[in-house]
Parts: sequence; C-alpha cells; structure tokens
Amino acid sequence: MHTTLTRRRAVAQKYWWSATAIGVYFCGGFWLWHSSRAALLSSGLFLAVAIIGLVAHYQVHWTRRWPQVAAIVGHLLLGQAILAWQKVHLPLSDYTATGNPEARDFLIYLTSTLLMGTLSMFGGFWGALAGLPMHYAFIFDVHEEFSLKWIFPAFMVLAGAIVSTSFWKLDRAYEQLADLANCDQLTGLLNRHRLIPEFERLQALTVATGQPLLLVAWDLDGLKDINDHQGHAAGDAHIRNFAGALQANVRKPSDSRYGDAAFRVGGDEFISMHLDARDGEKVMERVHTSHPFVSAGWVLCNGLTLDQALTQADKALYANKQSRKKKLAHTAGE
Repeated sequence: MHTTLTRRRAVAQKYWWSATAIGVYFCGGFWLWHSSRAALLSSGLFLAVAIIGLVAHYQVHWTRRWPQVAAIVGHLLLGQAILAWQKVHLPLSDYTATGNPEARDFLIYLTSTLLMGTLSMFGGFWGALAGLPMHYAFIFDVHEEFSLKWIFPAFMVLAGAIVSTSFWKLDRAYEQLADLANCDQLTGLLNRHRLIPEFERLQALTVATGQPLLLVAWDLDGLKDINDHQGHAAGDAHIRNFAGALQANVRKPSDSRYGDAAFRVGGDEFISMHLDARDGEKVMERVHTSHPFVSAGWVLCNGLTLDQALTQADKALYANKQSRKKKLAHTAGE
C-alpha cells in the first residue's frame, strides 16, 4: 500500500478506536451511575456510530482523504448534537447526586471543548466553523460572566487547526517525495524502482485469487531517428504520447488490492502488468490503435520470478520487433 494511504489509515484507525473507547466510557459511566434510559440511549448512539465507523474502516479500502475526514467530522458533529440535547433534556440526577447544575455544565462544557479541538484537527477551518457555533449556542452558558471559559474553546480550535494544517502539509510533502522516488518525471509512469514491489504485490494477488497476471515489455520504434532528425523535444513528446496510450489501457487501482501497473524502465523501454488478463495480443492491439509505433512482447507470469518473466517477455519483444522490421521492409519494397 502507498505510504501516504498507510498514514491516513493509521490516523483514522486511531480515531475510531478512541471514539469507541470514549463511547464505552460514557455508556459505562451512565450505567454505573444508574442514570436515566435517555442518557444511556443517547450515549449509546455515539458508541454505535463509532463502532460502525470502526467496522467500515477495516472493510472499506479508502484511497482518498476526504471520505475519511467527512466520516470523522460527521461523527464529531453528532457528538456535539448529543451533548446539546443531553444538556437540555437529561435530569440533573444523571450527573450529580447533589442537584448542582454546575457539575453537569462543566462536564458537558469540557467534553464539548475537546470535541471542538478534535473537529478542527480533522476538519480544519470548516470543522471548526461547523462545531463552534453549536458549542457557544447550546452548550456554553451565555449568561455567565466573561472568563477563561469563553477563550478556552477558541484556543482548542486554534491548536487543532495548527495540527490539521501541519499534518496535511506534511502529508503533501510525503506525497511529493514519493512521486520523485517512484515515478518517472517525463511520463508520470512508475519507474524501475517500483518494478519489484509492484510485481510482488500483483503476484501475491494471483496466488490469493487465482487470476492470471500478464506482463508486457514495450520498446518504442524509431526513437533514435526522431531524436537525431527532429530533436530531443520531439523525442520526449513521442515518449509522452506512448505513455498516454499505455496509461489509457492500464486499469487504475480502486484500492491496494486491484489495478494494473505501468513503468518506464529505460529511455524507450516500458513494462506493463495486467491482472486478470490472459491475451497479450489484445492489449497490444488496443495500445496500437493509439500509438502504432511500438514493439511488444508478453508473457503470462504466474509462478515466475520477475527475472524469468522479464527474460521471456524480452525474447518475445525481440521477435516482435524483428517481425515488424521485416514487415516494414517488405511494405517499403513493394
């Protein structure tokens, strides 16, 4: 799995486990306190959604940040709404044996403030904007004198926003470093560095699913002539055009378990891998419709090592290139 996705999943995983633990804490606390049924049910709603989020986290293989953030922010806003409802509807006996409302108000205020900090940590400015009005309107006592309690939520929001901004900037920096390390800068395809891990990933899937794995070796025709007669800018455009044709025939991964892969491994040399594809001729035909000036050789590489697969594909590529040269010479001689 991509390291950026791994970090995002780790952060989301910690949230859902923490939210589940907090839900258990409040439900257990209300139960031990012999609180009202409404207290147990409202806290149980927060816990139930946390458990659903935790299960979904392990079942859904997220590839984008925003669905994860939206789910977490939605859960936190639900928590804020539950707190607002509890302050209005739950009896004081659910919080204190003395009937003093200050104990209840302080507990709800503190919990809401922590939720605000977490909201801004995950949702940034928009998360704070969604939760802060609810905090002041329904949870904070607007009739109290001005004190630190007015400012403390703003400090929590500011701290959360700083953490959020820092985290996503760091995340973006990691993505850029990963692109520089793993991608060919001219074409955007994966580079030779990623060849071994991607081959191992797809081979593991063939073992798990029984699907075939097709490896195709590609070699551009006439790149040297283009560079010599038209210049390297034209040669680079020729390379990019082929990369675009190849990318159009490589299925993009919907998550870490699926998808094909395409690589630029040399000046005019490319490799593509296609999961659940059996006929390399069909792949070659599709690419040739967009970019006919390329030779190719393919091999089904289930059970083969990468070296074995590349050796066999290179032999097929050489045979195809010789065949294309003979066909071109025959056509020119007619």
